[in-house]
Amino acid sequence: MGTSFGFPQVTALAKEGELECLAILHGESSLSATEIENWTRLVGALAHELSQPPTPSAAAGRTGMVTRIPEVLLVSADPAVAATLAPLIEQEGHAARPLATRAEASQALGQSLPDALIVDAALEDGSGYDVIDRLRALPGGEAVPVFVLGPRGGFLDKVEAIHGGADGFFEKPVDWKALMRRLQHLLDASQSHAARILSVEDDPQQASYLKSILESGGYEVAVCADPKRFETVLGEFRPDLVLMDILLPGISGYDLVRYLRQDERHAALPVLFLTTESQMQSRFRSAQVGGDDHLTKPIVPPVLLSVVASRLERARFLKNLLNRDGLTRLFTHTALIERAQALHAQKGRDASRHFAWVMIDLDHFKSVNDRFGHPVGDRVLATLAALLRRRLRQSDTIGRYGGEEFVVLFEGLPEPDVVHLMGRVLAEFREIDLEAPGKPSFRATFSAGVAMLTDEMTLDGWKKAADDALYAAKAAGRNRITSTADAPAISDRRRGGPG
Repeated sequence: MGTSFGFPQVTALAKEGELECLAILHGESSLSATEIENWTRLVGALAHELSQPPTPSAAAGRTGMVTRIPEVLLVSADPAVAATLAPLIEQEGHAARPLATRAEASQALGQSLPDALIVDAALEDGSGYDVIDRLRALPGGEAVPVFVLGPRGGFLDKVEAIHGGADGFFEKPVDWKALMRRLQHLLDASQSHAARILSVEDDPQQASYLKSILESGGYEVAVCADPKRFETVLGEFRPDLVLMDILLPGISGYDLVRYLRQDERHAALPVLFLTTESQMQSRFRSAQVGGDDHLTKPIVPPVLLSVVASRLERARFLKNLLNRDGLTRLFTHTALIERAQALHAQKGRDASRHFAWVMIDLDHFKSVNDRFGHPVGDRVLATLAALLRRRLRQSDTIGRYGGEEFVVLFEGLPEPDVVHLMGRVLAEFREIDLEAPGKPSFRATFSAGVAMLTDEMTLDGWKKAADDALYAAKAAGRNRITSTADAPAISDRRRGGPG
């Protein structure tokens, strides 16, 4: 609750204290001098945080104001770094703050905590690692993504960067696209929903213990006590990680994981086995059936949270690589359809929920490629993708459907709100001056069709309704948003000709 009221560090300290309590409750000895010292530090840190004013971003969230734009601190004496990277960062909807020296960076960190830091290993007035040390020492600074830019070196240089607190080391000349992919992944992870953990455990006491530990770490937890309900709970809860007990009534955890791995949708889902069996035998069988790690009971809370966090981070990164389009970094066609299937299933369980499918198509895109070349066309696609990311919600699913077509899946908005929101995006997009080397700047527009999911619609029917609404928008002159309610009746006609 601390974060909700403008005290994010109080939330982190409270979670740490809860873990300490769990360790004491399940321990057999009295408090050590080190533990007493740690409790003293925790209480002092909580008192300090509560004496500070709440953060502006949290206050804005409570009053309905727009939350602040994520800020990325760029610390480099090389002006080319800021000239190249700042526009890329701003294109993603973030704010770039270029600084040249360690002193300027230290002053900036004293004023506010950035959302990410990119720093040269060597600065004119000292080391970039000193800037990282200063950041990590601040409350909440340990969670800020940090990248180091440095000259081409050996493996040990990169290891030293990680040891110094960096999340990544990029050699010069920097692959800016790779850096931005990694930066966006870490920023998305920090803003994403709490990861969902499914605990398959038939012992009520053990299940409650695991649930307490994981919830103290900020995770959403569901418990499956009956292995016969595993498939149902898996489909309804859609976990990001599974904790699997091995000794279950009527079936082993190994068999459940074998079943899980037969479905390609769950091929990359992390699975951690929990057991009291002999370590060597359990590790062998866990790996054999597709487990990712193995923890032996009794579970130590910090170890469990550490392993869960590392497995979630790796799975999230791999999922991003698989599910994101290389050019726009939006969801791929396959990932979009999977998400649409999940929303369609939710509608079946709760008919009162609003879901919208918006089909977007760039107008006359073939002529853009013909006049300016495909690299410019790619930049137009990337510009629209970045605008959609900036203007839509974290909960909205945005993807590249194919070619110059995009799809947005909205949750919880009625049709008038969806049409209004997309109209604002269109109005902003058609005012953007797009650059073409050696030629005057130009502008582009798009057309979009909006279809609300109804009770009787199949998934294909929902998709076709959005496609028909898009056809109506293009037939009416393009550069507009049309919903199924406004579109004329279109039977079996298809869109024809270039966009």
